[in-house]
Amino acid sequence: MKRNSSIVSKLIIYFLLLNIFTVIVVGSYSYYRAKDALVERTFDQLTSLRIEKKFRIERFFEDRMLDISLVSKSKDVINIIMLLNKEDLKSEQNDNQFFSEYDNFLRNHFLSSQYYKRFFVVNANKLAVSYSITDEDKSQIVYKNVEDLPVFNLWKKIKESHKIAIEDYKLDANTNLPAIFIGAPVINNSGKNIGIVIIEIDIDAINSIMYENNPHNGLGKTGESYLVGNDFLMRSTSRFEDNSVFKTLVKTTSVQAALNGETGTSLINDYRKISVLSSFSNVEIPGLDWAIMTEIDEKEAMIPIDSIRNNILYLSVLISILLFAFVYIIANRISLPIIKLKQAAQNITGGNYDVFVEDVISNDEIGSLIEAFNEMSSKIKEQTEKLKLEKSMRLSSMIDGQELERQRLSRELHDGLGQSILAIKMRLERTANASPEKVTKIMNEVQVLFANTINEVRSISNNLMPAVLNEFGLLDALKNLCGDVTKSSGIDVNFKNKGFAVKIEDRINTYLYRISQEALNNIIKHSKANFANIELNSDTDFAYLNISDNGKGFNYVEGSKMCGNGISNMKERVFLLNGNIEISSQKDIGTSLKIQVPLKN
Repeated sequence: MKRNSSIVSKLIIYFLLLNIFTVIVVGSYSYYRAKDALVERTFDQLTSLRIEKKFRIERFFEDRMLDISLVSKSKDVINIIMLLNKEDLKSEQNDNQFFSEYDNFLRNHFLSSQYYKRFFVVNANKLAVSYSITDEDKSQIVYKNVEDLPVFNLWKKIKESHKIAIEDYKLDANTNLPAIFIGAPVINNSGKNIGIVIIEIDIDAINSIMYENNPHNGLGKTGESYLVGNDFLMRSTSRFEDNSVFKTLVKTTSVQAALNGETGTSLINDYRKISVLSSFSNVEIPGLDWAIMTEIDEKEAMIPIDSIRNNILYLSVLISILLFAFVYIIANRISLPIIKLKQAAQNITGGNYDVFVEDVISNDEIGSLIEAFNEMSSKIKEQTEKLKLEKSMRLSSMIDGQELERQRLSRELHDGLGQSILAIKMRLERTANASPEKVTKIMNEVQVLFANTINEVRSISNNLMPAVLNEFGLLDALKNLCGDVTKSSGIDVNFKNKGFAVKIEDRINTYLYRISQEALNNIIKHSKANFANIELNSDTDFAYLNISDNGKGFNYVEGSKMCGNGISNMKERVFLLNGNIEISSQKDIGTSLKIQVPLKN
């Protein structure tokens, strides 16, 4: 047996599926839109910080180049170079006496900025003197050949170009620490290049711009800004690795793009192999090919979107629960009248037609359905009662007709055939003692009585089933019937054949004949008519029988109990032939019957 699911479960499932689909679509759209917005905002923040760092680092080197330019033009530096060209610098005592008058000037000038570590002055003969500018090494003054100093390559570059130049970070052989130098040629009053002045920039000065370790600075706990050289080594201190300058390799796609002159943002794996949001560009410093990076871990950047995702999930679950409760209530409200309709239909199927469904939901399709069902129930009850009445009337009519037929046949047998047989019997009894002449006379009378009896039997038989109907068909039978009625009743009954030319089955012939017989009998008994008309017609599908009179008529109402057995008999016969009958009657005008019977069932 096929198992049917209830409409409540279907509605709940459909609504929940729709809700889940809607939540997934809306939640996914909201999540990814929010994620894109957050990523875009994070990139904007990184880019803004990168631009600010880039501006500061570029401005820092511009200021340092301006410092070295001013120092190279100072009279003190020119005097130091001239003294290097003239004096004997072999004893430490002479060293200190030689540079004592310029020592305070140089220290005070560079210490005030706190950006430098050492200061070098080199004359044309490659003789150099270096000063330590830090407070810790205040007394350190070194002089030697420039070829023995870490600034030799920069000295050669400046000597050839006669311009300010910068040497990228490199490991100092003496300190094993990264260093950067910036130098400028020293020109005397006559415009001759008499030497070179070089300063070493303190790495802490670079880190003070680039290094961030404050979680409230916009980079959180995992964000950082750093510089990378064209050898893919760091040029500023990493937030996550110690001693990273000139040691940590950073060969990421962002660094490569920045060193190629590109500027932009991307999601990459950084030098720690961790997914980060990166904003990158090159650094525009003459003589340096650096890239500046500002990055933050994707995991930290996505913390707000993870919170949004969780909120969407919690809200979706809450909405689903509320919607389930709402759908359950609505589904039960919708299904309740349908269940009542089902129970009512089952009651009607069981024969109980006193069924009425209350309208629990109004002004909608279900309310209209309930109204239609109640109306249908009332119609079914009415039609059932009507069918019961008609069935009762037909049964009563059949029984009454049979009784009347029996009475008529009994009277005819008693009054006609019975009397004839009795008369024959009595005459035959008289022959017992009669003379031959009397017997002959009696036998002649008996012959006449026998002939009359035979005619009486033929008449009774003809009334029961006319022989002409079986032998010659419906047309001749109706003609004879009309003629007999005219002779016996005095009513002029006219028969017309209007095209009835088909051969039909005996059952239809008999029923149409009996309907005509019943109609003429009603006309004789009730109509007080002096004229009646019977018309017979047919086509390939139907036979048509029309009977009318000009009698007094009567008030005919379809299904009324006032209709007699005659009309019920005619309607019953038409019904058995699957035909239609129309009865119309008007007072003092007459009555007409229009019957249509299909020739093929």
